[in-house]
Amino acid sequence: MTANESKITARQAKILAAIVKENCDSCDPVASADLAKKYNFGVSAPTIRNEMQELEKQGYIKQPHTSAGRVPTDKGFRFFVNELMDRVKLSLKERDVLRRELIKLQMAHMEMGRRLTKLVSEHSQSASFALLENEISTTGLANILSNPALPAEDAREIARFFDNLDKHAEKMIMEYSEKGPKTIIGKEIELSKTSDYSMIVSGLKLPDGKKGVIGLVGPKSMKYQKNLSLMEYISKLLGGSAILLFILTK
Repeated sequence: MTANESKITARQAKILAAIVKENCDSCDPVASADLAKKYNFGVSAPTIRNEMQELEKQGYIKQPHTSAGRVPTDKGFRFFVNELMDRVKLSLKERDVLRRELIKLQMAHMEMGRRLTKLVSEHSQSASFALLENEISTTGLANILSNPALPAEDAREIARFFDNLDKHAEKMIMEYSEKGPKTIIGKEIELSKTSDYSMIVSGLKLPDGKKGVIGLVGPKSMKYQKNLSLMEYISKLLGGSAILLFILTK
Protein backbone atom coordinates (compact mmCIF):
# COMPACT_ATOMS: atom_id res chain seq x y z
CA MET A 1 0.00 0.00 0.00
CA THR A 2 1.41 3.42 -0.91
CA ALA A 3 1.64 6.36 1.48
CA ASN A 4 -1.28 8.02 -0.28
CA GLU A 5 -3.45 4.89 -0.04
CA SER A 6 -2.69 4.54 3.68
CA LYS A 7 -4.84 7.61 4.34
CA ILE A 8 -8.02 5.64 3.78
CA THR A 9 -9.77 4.72 7.03
CA ALA A 10 -11.39 1.39 7.90
CA ARG A 11 -14.86 2.92 7.49
CA GLN A 12 -13.95 4.46 4.14
CA ALA A 13 -12.58 1.10 3.01
CA LYS A 14 -15.89 -0.59 3.85
CA ILE A 15 -17.83 2.12 2.03
CA LEU A 16 -15.54 1.84 -1.00
CA ALA A 17 -15.99 -1.95 -1.06
CA ALA A 18 -19.77 -1.48 -0.95
CA ILE A 19 -19.64 1.07 -3.79
CA VAL A 20 -17.61 -1.31 -5.96
CA LYS A 21 -19.99 -4.18 -5.23
CA GLU A 22 -23.12 -2.15 -5.97
CA ASN A 23 -21.62 -0.69 -9.14
CA CYS A 24 -20.58 -4.14 -10.37
CA ASP A 25 -24.06 -5.50 -9.62
CA SER A 26 -26.09 -2.67 -11.18
CA CYS A 27 -23.65 -0.87 -13.53
CA ASP A 28 -25.12 2.38 -12.11
CA PRO A 29 -23.68 5.17 -9.93
CA VAL A 30 -24.11 4.53 -6.21
CA ALA A 31 -25.69 7.09 -3.85
CA SER A 32 -25.10 7.48 -0.11
CA ALA A 33 -28.81 7.01 0.59
CA ASP A 34 -28.72 3.61 -1.11
CA LEU A 35 -25.72 2.54 0.97
CA ALA A 36 -27.39 3.72 4.18
CA LYS A 37 -30.48 1.62 3.43
CA LYS A 38 -28.66 -1.54 2.36
CA TYR A 39 -25.59 -1.65 4.61
CA ASN A 40 -25.24 -1.41 8.37
CA PHE A 41 -22.28 0.93 8.68
CA GLY A 42 -23.53 2.22 12.03
CA VAL A 43 -23.58 5.82 10.82
CA SER A 44 -26.12 8.13 9.20
CA ALA A 45 -26.54 8.81 5.48
CA PRO A 46 -24.97 12.30 5.86
CA THR A 47 -21.89 10.72 7.45
CA ILE A 48 -21.66 8.22 4.60
CA ARG A 49 -22.01 11.14 2.18
CA ASN A 50 -19.11 12.93 3.90
CA GLU A 51 -16.96 9.81 3.70
CA MET A 52 -17.78 9.46 0.01
CA GLN A 53 -16.70 13.05 -0.53
CA GLU A 54 -13.39 12.23 1.14
CA LEU A 55 -12.99 9.12 -1.05
CA GLU A 56 -13.65 11.32 -4.07
CA LYS A 57 -10.98 13.83 -2.95
CA GLN A 58 -8.49 10.98 -2.69
CA GLY A 59 -9.38 9.75 -6.18
CA TYR A 60 -11.06 6.44 -5.30
CA ILE A 61 -14.50 7.36 -6.68
CA LYS A 62 -15.88 9.98 -9.04
CA GLN A 63 -19.18 11.55 -10.09
CA PRO A 64 -19.78 10.57 -13.75
CA HIS A 65 -22.42 13.26 -14.28
CA THR A 66 -24.77 15.49 -12.29
CA SER A 67 -26.50 12.60 -10.49
CA ALA A 68 -25.99 12.08 -6.77
CA GLY A 69 -24.26 8.76 -7.37
CA ARG A 70 -20.58 7.91 -7.55
CA VAL A 71 -18.64 5.20 -9.40
CA PRO A 72 -15.19 3.75 -8.64
CA THR A 73 -12.17 5.10 -10.50
CA ASP A 74 -9.30 2.94 -11.75
CA LYS A 75 -7.60 3.68 -8.43
CA GLY A 76 -10.72 2.59 -6.54
CA PHE A 77 -11.02 -0.68 -8.46
CA ARG A 78 -7.29 -1.34 -8.00
CA PHE A 79 -7.48 -0.73 -4.23
CA PHE A 80 -10.50 -3.05 -4.03
CA VAL A 81 -8.74 -5.85 -5.93
CA ASN A 82 -5.47 -5.50 -4.01
CA GLU A 83 -6.70 -4.77 -0.49
CA LEU A 84 -10.42 -5.39 0.02
CA MET A 85 -11.58 -8.25 -2.17
CA ASP A 86 -12.48 -11.62 -0.71
CA ARG A 87 -12.00 -14.34 -3.30
CA VAL A 88 -15.28 -15.96 -4.28
CA LYS A 89 -15.07 -19.74 -4.41
CA LEU A 90 -16.65 -21.49 -7.37
CA SER A 91 -19.52 -23.78 -6.46
CA LEU A 92 -19.06 -27.56 -6.63
CA LYS A 93 -21.41 -27.61 -9.62
CA GLU A 94 -19.39 -24.96 -11.47
CA ARG A 95 -16.13 -26.77 -10.73
CA ASP A 96 -17.57 -30.08 -11.91
CA VAL A 97 -18.81 -28.51 -15.17
CA LEU A 98 -15.43 -26.85 -15.77
CA ARG A 99 -13.56 -30.08 -15.00
CA ARG A 100 -15.63 -32.13 -17.45
CA GLU A 101 -15.41 -29.49 -20.16
CA LEU A 102 -11.65 -29.14 -19.77
CA ILE A 103 -11.18 -32.90 -20.06
CA LYS A 104 -13.12 -32.81 -23.33
CA LEU A 105 -11.03 -29.83 -24.38
CA GLN A 106 -7.76 -31.68 -23.69
CA MET A 107 -8.96 -34.58 -25.81
CA ALA A 108 -9.67 -32.24 -28.73
CA HIS A 109 -6.22 -30.65 -28.67
CA MET A 110 -6.44 -29.20 -32.17
CA GLU A 111 -9.44 -27.11 -31.13
CA MET A 112 -8.16 -26.24 -27.69
CA GLY A 113 -7.89 -22.48 -28.13
CA ARG A 114 -11.35 -22.06 -29.60
CA ARG A 115 -13.01 -24.29 -27.01
CA LEU A 116 -11.08 -22.74 -24.15
CA THR A 117 -12.10 -19.18 -25.05
CA LYS A 118 -15.71 -20.32 -25.44
CA LEU A 119 -15.60 -21.87 -21.96
CA VAL A 120 -14.13 -18.75 -20.35
CA SER A 121 -16.52 -16.44 -22.19
CA GLU A 122 -19.63 -18.40 -21.23
CA HIS A 123 -18.73 -18.53 -17.53
CA SER A 124 -17.60 -14.90 -17.27
CA GLN A 125 -20.04 -13.24 -19.71
CA SER A 126 -17.01 -11.39 -21.11
CA ALA A 127 -14.91 -11.53 -24.24
CA SER A 128 -12.01 -13.96 -23.99
CA PHE A 129 -8.83 -14.94 -25.81
CA ALA A 130 -6.26 -17.73 -25.78
CA LEU A 131 -2.67 -17.46 -26.96
CA LEU A 132 -1.26 -20.94 -27.57
CA GLU A 133 1.56 -22.20 -29.75
CA ASN A 134 0.58 -21.52 -33.36
CA GLU A 135 -2.96 -20.68 -32.31
CA ILE A 136 -4.74 -17.45 -31.36
CA SER A 137 -8.43 -17.70 -30.51
CA THR A 138 -11.01 -15.11 -29.46
CA THR A 139 -14.66 -15.44 -28.47
CA GLY A 140 -17.40 -13.39 -26.85
CA LEU A 141 -17.30 -9.98 -28.49
CA ALA A 142 -21.10 -10.17 -28.58
CA ASN A 143 -21.04 -10.12 -24.77
CA ILE A 144 -19.09 -6.86 -24.94
CA LEU A 145 -21.24 -5.19 -27.57
CA SER A 146 -24.44 -5.97 -25.65
CA ASN A 147 -23.12 -4.90 -22.21
CA PRO A 148 -24.77 -1.62 -21.06
CA ALA A 149 -21.94 -0.98 -18.60
CA LEU A 150 -19.43 -0.48 -21.40
CA PRO A 151 -19.55 2.73 -23.49
CA ALA A 152 -19.62 2.23 -27.24
CA GLU A 153 -16.12 3.67 -27.71
CA ASP A 154 -14.66 1.25 -25.15
CA ALA A 155 -16.40 -1.66 -26.89
CA ARG A 156 -14.86 -0.54 -30.18
CA GLU A 157 -11.45 -0.27 -28.52
CA ILE A 158 -11.75 -3.85 -27.25
CA ALA A 159 -12.66 -4.97 -30.79
CA ARG A 160 -9.56 -3.18 -32.11
CA PHE A 161 -7.43 -4.84 -29.41
CA PHE A 162 -8.73 -8.26 -30.49
CA ASP A 163 -8.11 -7.43 -34.16
CA ASN A 164 -4.46 -6.71 -33.32
CA LEU A 165 -4.01 -9.57 -30.86
CA ASP A 166 -1.56 -11.34 -33.15
CA LYS A 167 0.79 -8.35 -32.79
CA HIS A 168 0.65 -8.57 -28.99
CA ALA A 169 0.74 -12.37 -28.66
CA GLU A 170 4.49 -12.91 -28.38
CA LYS A 171 4.93 -10.14 -25.81
CA MET A 172 1.98 -11.34 -23.72
CA ILE A 173 3.18 -14.95 -23.72
CA MET A 174 6.64 -13.83 -22.59
CA GLU A 175 5.19 -11.63 -19.86
CA TYR A 176 2.32 -13.75 -18.50
CA SER A 177 2.76 -17.42 -19.47
CA GLU A 178 4.47 -18.34 -16.18
CA LYS A 179 2.30 -16.17 -13.92
CA GLY A 180 -1.00 -16.73 -12.17
CA PRO A 181 -4.14 -14.67 -12.75
CA LYS A 182 -3.43 -10.93 -12.95
CA THR A 183 -5.95 -8.10 -13.05
CA ILE A 184 -5.18 -5.12 -15.31
CA ILE A 185 -7.52 -2.14 -14.89
CA GLY A 186 -8.20 0.76 -17.24
CA LYS A 187 -5.12 2.72 -18.22
CA GLU A 188 -2.90 -0.05 -16.78
CA ILE A 189 -3.47 -1.89 -20.08
CA GLU A 190 -0.40 -0.58 -21.90
CA LEU A 191 -1.15 -2.55 -25.08
CA SER A 192 -4.22 -0.41 -25.73
CA LYS A 193 -3.56 3.33 -25.56
CA THR A 194 -7.15 4.47 -24.98
CA SER A 195 -8.29 1.56 -22.81
CA ASP A 196 -10.95 2.19 -20.19
CA TYR A 197 -11.93 -1.38 -19.46
CA SER A 198 -10.42 -4.27 -17.48
CA MET A 199 -8.58 -7.45 -18.38
CA ILE A 200 -7.68 -10.59 -16.43
CA VAL A 201 -4.86 -12.73 -17.86
CA SER A 202 -3.35 -15.98 -16.65
CA GLY A 203 -0.51 -18.17 -17.80
CA LEU A 204 -1.07 -21.78 -18.83
CA LYS A 205 1.24 -24.75 -18.66
CA LEU A 206 -0.29 -27.60 -20.63
CA PRO A 207 0.35 -31.29 -19.87
CA ASP A 208 2.65 -31.55 -22.89
CA GLY A 209 4.84 -28.81 -21.41
CA LYS A 210 3.78 -26.07 -23.79
CA LYS A 211 2.93 -22.65 -22.39
CA GLY A 212 0.27 -20.13 -23.25
CA VAL A 213 -1.96 -17.35 -21.96
CA ILE A 214 -5.72 -17.05 -21.48
CA GLY A 215 -7.49 -13.78 -20.85
CA LEU A 216 -10.88 -12.20 -20.48
CA VAL A 217 -11.87 -8.61 -21.17
CA GLY A 218 -14.88 -6.68 -19.88
CA PRO A 219 -16.07 -3.46 -18.24
CA LYS A 220 -14.33 -2.15 -15.15
CA SER A 221 -17.47 -3.12 -13.25
CA MET A 222 -16.89 -6.82 -13.98
CA LYS A 223 -17.23 -9.52 -11.29
CA TYR A 224 -13.58 -9.54 -10.24
CA GLN A 225 -13.97 -12.13 -7.48
CA LYS A 226 -15.78 -14.65 -9.66
CA ASN A 227 -13.61 -14.07 -12.73
CA LEU A 228 -10.31 -14.36 -10.86
CA SER A 229 -11.47 -17.62 -9.29
CA LEU A 230 -12.57 -18.86 -12.72
CA MET A 231 -9.20 -18.12 -14.32
CA GLU A 232 -7.28 -19.58 -11.39
CA TYR A 233 -9.29 -22.81 -11.45
CA ILE A 234 -9.03 -23.28 -15.22
CA SER A 235 -5.26 -22.69 -15.15
CA LYS A 236 -4.85 -25.17 -12.30
CA LEU A 237 -6.94 -27.86 -14.01
CA LEU A 238 -5.22 -27.51 -17.36
CA GLY A 239 -1.79 -27.69 -15.79
CA GLY A 240 -2.55 -30.60 -13.49
CA SER A 241 -4.77 -32.87 -15.55
CA ALA A 242 -2.07 -34.88 -17.37
CA ILE A 243 -2.43 -38.01 -15.22
CA LEU A 244 -6.22 -37.87 -15.33
CA LEU A 245 -6.16 -37.36 -19.08
CA PHE A 246 -3.79 -40.31 -19.52
CA ILE A 247 -6.13 -42.59 -17.56
CA LEU A 248 -9.21 -41.46 -19.48
CA THR A 249 -7.60 -41.97 -22.90
CA LYS A 250 -6.10 -45.40 -22.25
